[in-house]
Amino acid sequence: MAHGKLVVLKPVVWNDQAYRWPAGCIASTGYTQINGYGHEEWNGRDDWIWEGFKVFHTQAKGEMYRYAEAGRLGIIMTTMHKGQFFAVGVGCNVFRNSQADAAAIAKALALRSYINRMWKVASIQKAHGTKAAFERHWLAHMDVAWRCPTTHYAWFEEPVPIMPNELIPKDPPRQAIVKMHGSYQAIRPDQALSIVQRMLPADHSVVGWLSTDDFDQVRNRSVRSAPRPKPRGRRSASTTSEPYKRYMQESEIVVSPLHAELQGAFRGHLARRRIPEVRENFDRVDLRYHDPERGSVLVEVKPTEPVTVRFAIRIAMGQLLDYQQRASGRHALLIVIDDEPTGDDAQLALTNGFGLAWRTGRSFTYAWPNP
Repeated sequence: MAHGKLVVLKPVVWNDQAYRWPAGCIASTGYTQINGYGHEEWNGRDDWIWEGFKVFHTQAKGEMYRYAEAGRLGIIMTTMHKGQFFAVGVGCNVFRNSQADAAAIAKALALRSYINRMWKVASIQKAHGTKAAFERHWLAHMDVAWRCPTTHYAWFEEPVPIMPNELIPKDPPRQAIVKMHGSYQAIRPDQALSIVQRMLPADHSVVGWLSTDDFDQVRNRSVRSAPRPKPRGRRSASTTSEPYKRYMQESEIVVSPLHAELQGAFRGHLARRRIPEVRENFDRVDLRYHDPERGSVLVEVKPTEPVTVRFAIRIAMGQLLDYQQRASGRHALLIVIDDEPTGDDAQLALTNGFGLAWRTGRSFTYAWPNP
């Protein structure tokens, strides 16, 4: 299992219909040329949600699988059109879907029902000859490779041009980045940030995930030793509100393996304190318990990295206020995070009446507002 994180450039087929449906723009070789479409052609859809995760597809190989075991993979999806390279979307905190997951996803998204509309795509008709042949193929190939928290996924409203020698400078100038759909190119997090920061705000979870210092070293020497990319201005602000809208939709609150691990750690901490009456996942509240000093406590768990603490606190405050309004009686409100907050971040919670708890080794440290 990987200890650090990995971010890669991953080629996908070009699609001129915002990646909401196969567009017939197939490559000259590979899966799309053989079958007339690619599974990544639905990556721009907002309704590909399963169990609170955004699900999406690229081809994959090698180290991508290993890092995805623990959600430590980031994927920037790139494409090439008329000789120009583009980034079209990004997913971080990515997990690989098992065969059982893929079957459940296909059922939940009703992928079987796509057959009639897909058959209308000329490239699919050409590739398979008859609708019956295509139906047999589709029913055997409805697998979707990846899932990630909805907060850690962004599909760009317009493709972001990538100049290879600006992204990874070298001498003589670099003319290309990875092109083959079956391959990938590992890059440094600062190189990844130079792409996504052109479309995403500074407090976006994708930016936070890429801004930590726990990435494994890139093996390719020319990528590893390349000068830092020169910063470029933001292209558009039009997409910045969409991740927040998706994040706050009740049906898309994420219970990821990282969330489950932090919640389990805090539950174990309460057990060691011999706290009675602990209830989990009751009426949408992560944890609810009785504290000897504070009475009933409602807990919202938020996995964090140092750069995402403030964003997590802001979101948790809104959720806890919602839970408190629905619950009868008086309750203390507690936000549980991974990382110690800065003074300013702690005050954001404390001055508004919220408690904080964060990991310190196997235990947790608390900060409560003044009575």
